Amino acid sequence: MIAMTIKISILIVMILLFTVALSACPTCYGVSDSPVRAGMDKAILTMLGITGFVLMLIVASFIRVWRKTRKLREDISEKSFIDQQGIIHSNNDKGVVEWNNF
Repeated sequence: MIAMTIKISILIVMILLFTVALSACPTCYGVSDSPVRAGMDKAILTMLGITGFVLMLIVASFIRVWRKTRKLREDISEKSFIDQQGIIHSNNDKGVVEWNNF
C-alpha cells in the first residue's frame, strides 16, 4: 500500500514539474489561418485516409475468407451425408465398381 502511494506521489510531482514540456507545439495552438496549420491538417487527413484504407482492406479480406468457407461448407454438406455408423459418404457413391466385367 505504501509503495503504491509513493508511486502515485512521484507521478503527481513529475506531472507538475513537466507541465510546460507537455504542452502543445506552436503549430497546434498558433494562428488558425497559417499555411503551416493547413499543411498539418492535410497531412493528418492523409494519414487517416491511408490507415482507414488499409483497415478496410483487412476487413474485406476477412469477409472474403468467411464467405468462401461458408460456401465450401454448404457445398460439402450438399454433396455428402453421414450414415448411422457416423461414416461420411458422398451422394455420388455408386458402390464398388468392378473392372473385371468380361
